[in-house]
Amino acid sequence: MRFAIGAIWHQTNSFSPVPTTLEDFAAYRYVQGDAPIDTASAGHTALAGAIRTAAHLSHDVLPLIEARAPSGGPLSDADFERLTSELCSRLREARDAIDGVLLDLSGGLITTSDPDAEATLLTSVREVVGGAVPIVAAVGPHANLSPRLVDAATLLVGPSAVPDADPAARGERAVALLALVASGEVKPAVALRQVPLLVPLPAQDTGAGAMAEIAELARQCEREPGVLCAMVTGGFPYADVPHAGAAVVVATHGDSTRAADLAATVEAAFAERNGQWTVNPANIEAAIHDAMAAREHPFVLADTGDDPGAGGPGDGTGLLWGLLDLGARGAAIGVITDPEAVDAAIAAGVGAEVTLSVGARRDRLHGYPIDVHGRVASIGPGKIVREGPLDSGLEIDMGRSVVVEARGRHEGDVAIILAERRVELDDPAIFRAHGIDPATMRILAVKSSLRYRVGFGAVASKMVAVATPGVTVPDFAFFPYQRLRRPIAPLDPL
Repeated sequence: MRFAIGAIWHQTNSFSPVPTTLEDFAAYRYVQGDAPIDTASAGHTALAGAIRTAAHLSHDVLPLIEARAPSGGPLSDADFERLTSELCSRLREARDAIDGVLLDLSGGLITTSDPDAEATLLTSVREVVGGAVPIVAAVGPHANLSPRLVDAATLLVGPSAVPDADPAARGERAVALLALVASGEVKPAVALRQVPLLVPLPAQDTGAGAMAEIAELARQCEREPGVLCAMVTGGFPYADVPHAGAAVVVATHGDSTRAADLAATVEAAFAERNGQWTVNPANIEAAIHDAMAAREHPFVLADTGDDPGAGGPGDGTGLLWGLLDLGARGAAIGVITDPEAVDAAIAAGVGAEVTLSVGARRDRLHGYPIDVHGRVASIGPGKIVREGPLDSGLEIDMGRSVVVEARGRHEGDVAIILAERRVELDDPAIFRAHGIDPATMRILAVKSSLRYRVGFGAVASKMVAVATPGVTVPDFAFFPYQRLRRPIAPLDPL
């Protein structure tokens, strides 16, 4: 059999001040032709896993396009139409020889006028290939699932864990199911249950708490005879769309009643855990004082309000202000996105004493510019290979970056990683690549709201989420939702 495989990936934050354009895809990953196949052998994405598995099962692959951009604000309609057109154009050229389609999607792409853009994409794909060709979507760990998206796909396959430490496995599983459907061995019957609940990203960790119990329940469903897949998602709460929030999808072999019953059972588990979804990050000053007083190190402080991986601008200064003002010693913070400060530091040169205005370039929602006095310690490598366990081996392109050793009050010292591009600091490799050994630091401040738990779990003596301002805070009353379906917890009583 021959499968068409592609990806258009973007997790859209409706409230992000960072616009998303085709240039963001081009700078991150935007390839056509045989390029996805050429890089699949060493890739860790769902697309790479799908391509490798298809080859292992002796299926041919038609690569479409692979387009990925970092999380940010909505994509323009025109740019989305261009991506869709390019994907469908390649698909149209070989549609008579296609037995199935697999697309790697975040489950959260929004355009300026389309709150359900991925359903629109799948509808366009369906128009090209016809009704008989199965379409499987491998969706990300924070997918917002609409009835329209579920109806447009033959099957949806999600990650086995959140954070998604092994996205390639999701692609492997998706293509294996696609082969079964394309061969006629199984006929999926799919049920969706939307849960009226916005789940903060830190509470979506399937390794602990309520979500761990619900994820295990979904796995139990999958082990039952006739069940093809069972998926739970906490959703992406920073998307102002009607279908934002938690959801359950169950697919069986031809038994729609059983699929609906199992989905309802898992949905009920969310309600049974009412009150267990609240996240209360620590006050900035209190968290820093605790870190300074800690006897074991490093003490990790997570900047929950400005998470670049969820659409934050990366230039928030709340934690930086606290570290400098309270006189923290042996501290390192990153990554603060500030091309202007990077320019000034590089122009001054390594070893130079500098005074820089750092951060808050996009707005004042994420803090105010901070005057930093210190020494330019080093210029970064630009591109860094991740150590994992998340996305091990993948490359991070930070653009130009520098480390400034800043002097705080009371003889405090804070090493600041500044970079041109937004980077979620969820991997100790980013510190090490800049000459900072995490194990020797007293305090590590990272811009991340969930993934840091996996990346720094083996390094940190303690990890604390900190209540910083920004567009990724876990307090949803902060956001001016307009299109969100109501009532929905925790904003409304249910």
